[in-house]
Amino acid sequence: MTVTIKSLKDGQLPSSKTTLYTVPAATQTVINRIRLVNTNSTAETINLYFKASGGTSRRIIPEDYSLAAKALFVMDDVLTMEVSDVVEGDTTTVSKVDYVISGAENS
Repeated sequence: MTVTIKSLKDGQLPSSKTTLYTVPAATQTVINRIRLVNTNSTAETINLYFKASGGTSRRIIPEDYSLAAKALFVMDDVLTMEVSDVVEGDTTTVSKVDYVISGAENS
């Protein structure tokens, strides 16, 4: 098995709950940081979720977290994931909150 430390995914949060990262086949993942930056001139409401394969979405930050204009939010709690588990997210305004998910994949 090979452990690869890397940026797992980056992009912009959508305005409805959408999958941001999915654990690939034959892989285990440890997410150690999710960074969110509000590029908007007004506050954005953000939500992040963990969903086990075939399971139900569970919040991993407080519901409707308010991220101030031009502010940074860092979630640095470790999240261990199995094959087909996902991280989901959404915000108030599409394309206004950038995200980077960092961690390690063991395959």
